[in-house]
Amino acid sequence: GVPVGEHERGPAAMTTTRRLVHCTLPPELVREPVLHGLVGASGAVVNIHRANVDIEAGVAWYLLELSGVVEEVDRAEGWLQEQGIKVDRIADQRTGTDQGG
Repeated sequence: GVPVGEHERGPAAMTTTRRLVHCTLPPELVREPVLHGLVGASGAVVNIHRANVDIEAGVAWYLLELSGVVEEVDRAEGWLQEQGIKVDRIADQRTGTDQGG
């Protein structure tokens, strides 16, 4: 069987975060569905706080809040960087029972 209390240590025992990042896209990605790819690449929740996309000028940036389990938020941030997107971390607020990470 399951040890007493073990069933209560599900997702609530994981460290979660809300991370604000500023993303600057290279010109070749301005027309690409970057946010669609980001959502599919990780389990992080993606919330757009602000964005500027000028397809004609080839300029785009996003101010995104990535939230969820730290590992998934890290995966989302890493995926953005792998695409050639410049990612600047603005804030990172962690919650949960594991404050060590």
